[in-house]
Amino acid sequence: MKGEDVAMHGEVGGKLAVSAAMEQLAGAEEDQHYEHHVQHANPVRRFLSWWISWWVPGMGMMAEAYFVFSVGNLKDIWKAQYPKCFDHKLYTDDQLECSSQLTNTLTYTQVGGIIAGQLGIGFIADRIGRKWGSVLNAALMLVFGILMAASSGPTTAALFTMFTVSQALFGVGVGGEYPVASTSANERAENTKHLQHRRGETVVCVFSMQGWGNLINTAVLVILMAAFGQYGKPYDPDSLNLVWRLSYGIGLIPIAFMLFWRIFMLKESKVWIRKRSSLKSLGESSGSVSKRNWLLVKHYWHRVGGTALAWFVWDFAFYGNKLFQSTFIKIINPKASLIQVLEWTLLNSAVALTGYYFAAFTIDKPWMGRKRMQAMGFAWMGLLFLICAADYVHLVAGGIKWFQFLYYFSSFWGQFGPNATTWLLPAEIVPTEMRAMCHGFAAAVGKAGALVAGVVFNLVDDRGKFWISAACGIAGVFVTLLFCPDLTGLDLKEGDKRWLAIVAGEPDAYDGPAVNPKHLSLLERLTGVGKNFSGAADDSDSDSGVAAKATAKAAALAVPTAKGDEPAEPVQGEQVQLAEK
Repeated sequence: MKGEDVAMHGEVGGKLAVSAAMEQLAGAEEDQHYEHHVQHANPVRRFLSWWISWWVPGMGMMAEAYFVFSVGNLKDIWKAQYPKCFDHKLYTDDQLECSSQLTNTLTYTQVGGIIAGQLGIGFIADRIGRKWGSVLNAALMLVFGILMAASSGPTTAALFTMFTVSQALFGVGVGGEYPVASTSANERAENTKHLQHRRGETVVCVFSMQGWGNLINTAVLVILMAAFGQYGKPYDPDSLNLVWRLSYGIGLIPIAFMLFWRIFMLKESKVWIRKRSSLKSLGESSGSVSKRNWLLVKHYWHRVGGTALAWFVWDFAFYGNKLFQSTFIKIINPKASLIQVLEWTLLNSAVALTGYYFAAFTIDKPWMGRKRMQAMGFAWMGLLFLICAADYVHLVAGGIKWFQFLYYFSSFWGQFGPNATTWLLPAEIVPTEMRAMCHGFAAAVGKAGALVAGVVFNLVDDRGKFWISAACGIAGVFVTLLFCPDLTGLDLKEGDKRWLAIVAGEPDAYDGPAVNPKHLSLLERLTGVGKNFSGAADDSDSDSGVAAKATAKAAALAVPTAKGDEPAEPVQGEQVQLAEK
């Protein structure tokens, strides 16, 4: 056999191996439980089946928001209960029982723990699976949530030292929930026939539980404050103590249920299991983990970096505003009592929650999609905050109702935009076996934005906060348009097929929908990523296209030449059969 025939034989074998690996990827299956309930005559039962399908998987995000956002709600309560720890205007540093470093770390350690969980558990979940990653998150949240509610000590400083440490470790479980919940929801939609074209809706509905967590926490605090008669000054320290501890105790109930359900009821992702098998079938062609990581950076750096940067500017504005929400509400109502501040916060949470569902029910529509929604949300956020900053003096002095409308309307567009899409996109844009890790990285960069916001917003006045938030909105538009692809309507299995070809050293062997220019970012199109796209390929035949090319070359190898050369040895029968399918 001549050298060129040997090279061609190796190329054919490589493409056939890729085709065989593609055959092992999980396909969409019918959900019998869903089919039973969707055909039920009772519309209430049908609605409950749909509601439970995302409410239970989203309980981790509900717990995340319930506990994380509670700190912003509780700071005023703690200030009234522990003035010598939190009231820096009433007491000098010598008179305070808690250092400013300790009270400030309530926010920073929380975010630090979340970042650690996003990176650490995101990495682990790609190795131990989505089920056990979910169990680990719930276990961490339950144990350290109990310690948060039970925090105590001989002094106020000791109490909040215990609380701060417990909160940081609770945050590790919260952080892990981001990549695991998003990847699990994406893969469930990918593997279920009736959800394939509703993947965005499925994932965003799960994420909407974050909005419910925020709303429920605020509502619980309002109810508890009213139940203990804390409508205004003077406040009873013992009643306030029961309010915040009971609020955390109530939040532990869904976490306990969530842990039980994940241990005994949750099934492992079939998409994750089958992808591991497909990589093993490539044998040595799949390369080492370090090789695959390098290929990820080489081919997907702009996607991962773009979604991470978009998340950074969003969280900078979003969490900055959440952390200082009570400040903005004081601008709207300078004489607001503790319970009135919570009531305004509850209204803001309700407005924001509607944004999640506007996002969920439009994100899979061809006229909207992920990219357009994210850019639109950023643009509205930038415009509304720009108006607040530019006309701040007039709005605060005489146009307070307009100020209130602008602030709350920005919350709506934040959810009907970047808050939903930044959680969805990082789990769609990369291969299955690296999905949780990359989502965790993007989320961690986003939380770094929240951490930076906590520092920067402390250094500027209220008007400056709006200028900064407006700049973040404008930056988000440009990042989205340049770096973020739009995978609306694309089966994520196609992305895995493309990745298998890349890993096997045959990137040009794939010419299916995953490299269709409409599913690529502007930067990818400019750099020629979609040059191999075959317009004839659709979501179902890109693997057969790879196999067909390999079969044609195999046939060519088997034909003797005019000079009497021996035909090339045929490739393995099993691979030929796969190629001919």
